[in-house]
Amino acid sequence: MRQPIRAIAGVAVAILVFSACSSGATPSPTAGGASPAGSTPVSGPASAPASAPASSAFDPQSVTGTVVLSGWQSSGAEGDALNATLDGFKKAYPNIKLDYQPIATDYPTAMAAKFSSGEPPDLFYVDSSVAPDWIDQGVLQDLDTMAQERGFDTSQFFPGYLDAFKGPDGKTYGFPKDGNTLGMAYNTDMLTAAGIQPPTNWDELKAAAEKLTTGKQKAFCLSPTLDRALAFIYQNGGSLFSDDKKTNTVDSPEVAEAVKTYLGWFKSGQAARPGDLGDDWCGKALGEKKVAMIFEGGWLDPFMTSSFPDTKYAWAEMPMGKEKATLGFTVSYSIGADSANKDPAWVLLTYLTGPDGMKLWTQGGIANPSRKDVPPAAGKEILVKGADYAKPWSFIPGFSKVSDAFNNAMTAQIEAKSDDPAPVVQATSSAIDTALKQ
Repeated sequence: MRQPIRAIAGVAVAILVFSACSSGATPSPTAGGASPAGSTPVSGPASAPASAPASSAFDPQSVTGTVVLSGWQSSGAEGDALNATLDGFKKAYPNIKLDYQPIATDYPTAMAAKFSSGEPPDLFYVDSSVAPDWIDQGVLQDLDTMAQERGFDTSQFFPGYLDAFKGPDGKTYGFPKDGNTLGMAYNTDMLTAAGIQPPTNWDELKAAAEKLTTGKQKAFCLSPTLDRALAFIYQNGGSLFSDDKKTNTVDSPEVAEAVKTYLGWFKSGQAARPGDLGDDWCGKALGEKKVAMIFEGGWLDPFMTSSFPDTKYAWAEMPMGKEKATLGFTVSYSIGADSANKDPAWVLLTYLTGPDGMKLWTQGGIANPSRKDVPPAAGKEILVKGADYAKPWSFIPGFSKVSDAFNNAMTAQIEAKSDDPAPVVQATSSAIDTALKQ
């Protein structure tokens, strides 16, 4: 349903507060990991079939004109990688003038103003956490018809990333520019000293936590937020919604058991929140050698390289519960419903999210590919492997209040030193019911 554009700014800002993590960018440590502060569940709507053979009616080399590209501001290694990728596009398509206009101010608010004026950029970033609201508001262009008519194959995208940009109508409103999953980063020296291998399942994780909790050292730094705990809920066979995102499924034994397990690590003293350790996020606690294990994504690597180059750590897959699962965080390139130059935008979109552009963008390891046919950079193999079974961090319009309800209830239980999952499940279920009625 298309909602009044004037409502977009408030909604977008609220969403960004709980958003877990922009796939390619290194987040602010205070963000807790995933993009600006933080893609759904079991599966999204059925994926569109692979595109038909390219139509002779559309020749990208014949397209001319200007294309305006916008996103949040990139800098450092990320900015260098983006500039190299855009230079590749300019060489491949010299007849299209690329006008890159990054937004240095609050991105959702700035985009809300552009949507309201009917003059959005031709191509722009959409975080997976914002996608459900912007799709609901009707400001994004459906890409399936264009892909099928113009022969762009979407089958090589990891489903957990592509599904984050599907609407309730089953149509696709963005192609993922890259992606990141949660993995387990661990201090290699601490595990070696304890005589243990990286845990591969919950039983091994429990045994490792007991050995690694000594004195002031904790086994884990854990965020009490949904953008981390949900991975364990999925691993235990639980979910927040039915596959079609129309039914509340959080009140289940699987969810309760997962939440109890997560709370139990705090109650036992094996886990601590970043603030309890005097830090602003778990990456810093790992770097300072206060904990042996954390659950984060590829944004950890540049932070550790720059801030704690002497701390030895490695990546492992998330320890498996009843099933393999992790969370996938991603950002799309999308075309606006009111974008003025859709043909040049399409050419740029399919270059950046196609194999050639994505190889340039990800080759240095600043971001991980969202396509199966683009190899990961060295050291990123574990995180890219997780994309095979990642669940998208993308839900329903207004989900920020659901996330807030979970986070607040978890915080209260941790501070009460309780592992009772009931208050968390009840608060989350109530917020989901309210959101589904809107």
